[in-house]
Amino acid sequence: MGGTMGRLSIGVTGLQTSQYALNTTSHNLTNTQTEGYSRQQVLLTDRSYRTLSENAVRKNQSGLGTVTAEIKTIRDNFADVAYRTEVGRTKYYKAQEEAVEELQNYFGELEGRDFNTSMNDLWLALQELQKESNSIVTRSSYIATAQTFLDRVQTIRDSFITYQRNLNTQIKEEVAEINSLGKTILELNDKILSAEASGIENANDYRDQRNLAYDRLSEIVGTEIITNSDGTAEIYIEGRIFVTKGRIYELDSMKICDNENYLTHYDFATDATDFLMPVWKDDEYPLMNINKIPAAENNTDVGSLKGLLQARGYFVSNYTDVPVKPVRPVAADYATDAEYQADMAQYAADLQTYSDKLDYFNKYVEPYTVTNLMAQFDVLVHAMVTGVNDTLCPNKEVELADGSIVKILDEEAAGIGMGNSNGISGTELFVRKSEPRYTEQTLTLADGTTGTFKVYTEEDADNYYSLYSSGNVEINEALLQNPSLLPLTRVNGEEAQEVVDNLLKLWDTKFSTVSPNSLVECNYKDYYAGMTDDLADRGYTYHHLSETGQQSSLELDNLRQMVVGVSSDEELSNLIKFQHAFNASSRYINTVAEMIEYLIQQLGTS
Repeated sequence: MGGTMGRLSIGVTGLQTSQYALNTTSHNLTNTQTEGYSRQQVLLTDRSYRTLSENAVRKNQSGLGTVTAEIKTIRDNFADVAYRTEVGRTKYYKAQEEAVEELQNYFGELEGRDFNTSMNDLWLALQELQKESNSIVTRSSYIATAQTFLDRVQTIRDSFITYQRNLNTQIKEEVAEINSLGKTILELNDKILSAEASGIENANDYRDQRNLAYDRLSEIVGTEIITNSDGTAEIYIEGRIFVTKGRIYELDSMKICDNENYLTHYDFATDATDFLMPVWKDDEYPLMNINKIPAAENNTDVGSLKGLLQARGYFVSNYTDVPVKPVRPVAADYATDAEYQADMAQYAADLQTYSDKLDYFNKYVEPYTVTNLMAQFDVLVHAMVTGVNDTLCPNKEVELADGSIVKILDEEAAGIGMGNSNGISGTELFVRKSEPRYTEQTLTLADGTTGTFKVYTEEDADNYYSLYSSGNVEINEALLQNPSLLPLTRVNGEEAQEVVDNLLKLWDTKFSTVSPNSLVECNYKDYYAGMTDDLADRGYTYHHLSETGQQSSLELDNLRQMVVGVSSDEELSNLIKFQHAFNASSRYINTVAEMIEYLIQQLGTS
């Protein structure tokens, strides 16, 4: 009788486990379209057995039914890790691809005209000036065209800086989102720990929310996730702990120039004082290692935040950030071997300086899209501006009585303005905003003569305001008001034809390579074409890597969904199966109840 009554508990366990399975299946069906939801599965196992008898051969045992061992989520950890790495890499290249597309627009569609057209207009105006350089009409036209050209130059440069500011804002927003995701993960850690403390159930829905946060965090920054035995997780970003038990180490957005751990640059004072970088809030140490360029081979090209930093760069660059290789002296050009050896010693020193600057360029300029393009563009503008100025206002070197060398205006080679009251030499077309081209000084030359000379104010890389940079030049106001001052006339009133001819020759003169790592020297137009081709090549590379990453991410996500995704057909099939199991348990209980009722009735009548 006792054994028969015990059979009821077997049926009850069947009902219970079937009900749990039905509830889980219903939960799966309800969340078929829920983002981040992982399919849940009921695992059943036997309850303990009761031993009825035992001998040397076997045990005679009676089962006590079934029990729900676990309701767990179905996930493939390998697929998760692979997906998060690949989607982070995709976001890294996507951020840079978008930057290239934006930069290309600055050259291609500014007020309906591309920059190449502005360059060509300046060349055409110069050709007209060559035909009649003493005409006030052609002079005015050339100066006006130069003004339009410079306006376009500065519009492009301002667009570069504005875009860097926009990237700055995006970086700040992503840092804030990283902190928000960290807090979410920390809260879910606590909820999971609390829900699973009894050891009775798994907090599967909380785990799904946490996995969704993992996915988003992995898009922004490279992550490593370690799950502890108590269900909590520790998160590392860029190799450093971010979330741990009961604590989050938050990030902050800090100005580069306020942090001694970051690269410093002379340009901060003028253009980059508010550039933000992600740092750890507790010690202000940089999140990213700025001395290492992200690369696929060491798996560091991951995360949109790093992509934004690579697109923006660390400072506003100019032509001085592009090193120029010194020219090796040729022995045949020297009268004595001593002079040649002296210049060779200086060449060796200059070559070492160039090597150091090239290393700097390869680390902090060329890898960064906006910074590199801004520097390349400024090299072109600087060459065009100084080429015109040096032709209109040629300089020569003179030795002073103390042995020093200075540059002064070569008045014999320079032209003067047109007209009796305009016979002035040394009037440049492009002027620096704060530094004059010449200062009049009384000098004693090496030969003992003393006189007043127009001494050239040298450009100094450590003084931004001394540079003929795209952001620091403007058209000479005196020429705008009086084009006759353009020094294209000789003392006798004739046209200084060779000066205009030399201005035109500048367009065919090869002045620089597009990159210090290139060997092909270019003239103005070839340089611009090479610069834009270089940008297009970057864009193509980033686009290709981004597309490849998107495809890989999609494939890996499909692989994940095959495991974690809910199939409504499969769940409906399970629903029917567990319903039948529930009904079978009910019928089993009814049968046992009828047996017990029969026994009671029989015992009662005997």
